[in-house]
Amino acid sequence: HMIILLFIVTLLFIYFEQEVFSTSFYKLKTDKLNLKKGPIRIVQLSDLHSKSFGRQNRRLIQKIKRLNPDFIVTTGDMITSTDSNGNAFLDVVTACSSKYPIFYIEGNHEITAKYDTLNQETKWYEAYLKSLEDLGVHLLNNESRKVTINEDELYIYGLTVPLAHYYSVPIDIQKQVSVRAIKEVSEVLPDLEEGHFNILLAHNPFLANLYEQHGFDHVYCGHVHGGALRLPLIGGVLSPERKLFPKYSAGIYQIGKMKMIVSRGLGRLRLFNRPDIVVIEIYPK
Repeated sequence: HMIILLFIVTLLFIYFEQEVFSTSFYKLKTDKLNLKKGPIRIVQLSDLHSKSFGRQNRRLIQKIKRLNPDFIVTTGDMITSTDSNGNAFLDVVTACSSKYPIFYIEGNHEITAKYDTLNQETKWYEAYLKSLEDLGVHLLNNESRKVTINEDELYIYGLTVPLAHYYSVPIDIQKQVSVRAIKEVSEVLPDLEEGHFNILLAHNPFLANLYEQHGFDHVYCGHVHGGALRLPLIGGVLSPERKLFPKYSAGIYQIGKMKMIVSRGLGRLRLFNRPDIVVIEIYPK
């Protein structure tokens, strides 16, 4: 009986770890915004990897609506490169885009899907991007958008991190896409709006020094999945690059004057590392 009970408890724990959200709240201050009508609330979603929480992603949608952000940012890998339609995230966008502006960047899985030979034949990724645009999503591919919340203006930049900065790039994809690494963000992104509050969305956190050198106030990242397994006092154990104890696995990091927030992500197998929804609230100093 004890063995059966232990088995049931283990199954329940594994289910809990994969399916029950945790919410990471960060309250940050700036003197670059007036914020006379209260703080700005941002919800960050990352690394969904085509996962659905309930039918048509209902539980994730309900959670976002309860958080009621001023806008939503996504930081890559909302699909997997082996997907065939992207519906798991499209369900979220369909339910939320009319109420909350959504800003989207590509992670390594999106870039791989774009250039994968099989997907070139099926064209599903092209149709997926068009569906996002038709629903009003702001696709940021090395570009920026001005956002006005109440009476405050801020700028959101989206960086498409080249595949050269990831663990491996299939040979067939190398033939189709430039995999040259960047040495400075200015190679691909415009200069910042001086005196304004500037946010960068970038999938890969391991280029943190390049982001800080460009002068961003905040950068929001994903990719590392919280290290897959998290241990007390140690943190994340394994990065997608198969490196042990990655420097940036989850949470908030101060790099020079820049604050970097790394989401633990929503999809993939995880242990002591529940699906992570990040909430950033920006207050006046």
